[in-house]
Amino acid sequence: MNESAAGWLHATLDLYKSALGRDLLLENGLLSRFAFNNIAAIALRVGELDWAEQFILQYKPRLERHWREATAGLNLARIAYARRDYKTALLNLQRSDYKDLINNLIAKTLQLKIYYETAEYDLLDSHLASMKNFIRRHTAIGYHRTNYSRIVHYTLQLMTMNFNDAGAVEALRGQIEREEVLTEKEWLLEMIA
Repeated sequence: MNESAAGWLHATLDLYKSALGRDLLLENGLLSRFAFNNIAAIALRVGELDWAEQFILQYKPRLERHWREATAGLNLARIAYARRDYKTALLNLQRSDYKDLINNLIAKTLQLKIYYETAEYDLLDSHLASMKNFIRRHTAIGYHRTNYSRIVHYTLQLMTMNFNDAGAVEALRGQIEREEVLTEKEWLLEMIA
């Protein structure tokens, strides 16, 4: 599934839908934020934005109160981003306090992408510096440090890239394609194209 093998994402989403319909994912009436995030992310990856939004709104009350607003807000922001509704995405991101380090990094990455795509380079420059410091300060994120450090690094490369220099563009594309740990590889390659 992590390698997006044909059909596995749809099959996984179908399994989640079936389990939700039978309340199999609820424990003491609550849905774990991890399952919630996975379900929303898979629905987004297969393009079921309307279903994902309905799922978030329907199951938000089933999240543990402590994580409810941040988890729902992050996933609503992801849907708004996928719809290219950047204003709504940013509003959803700003409404939440991300106590979970990984969700915090996911939110920061989403902001990074929005700032880049809307050519808000001053905001992006400040955001990248802040994100770099955040990654450096939080040593408990393990292998995620490599991934998010690379996202910052390559976004900085994009910001300074001379897109008229075909050799430099191809060199950067090659570096990104060779990365084994880089969750935003597809987005970065899309921004180069």
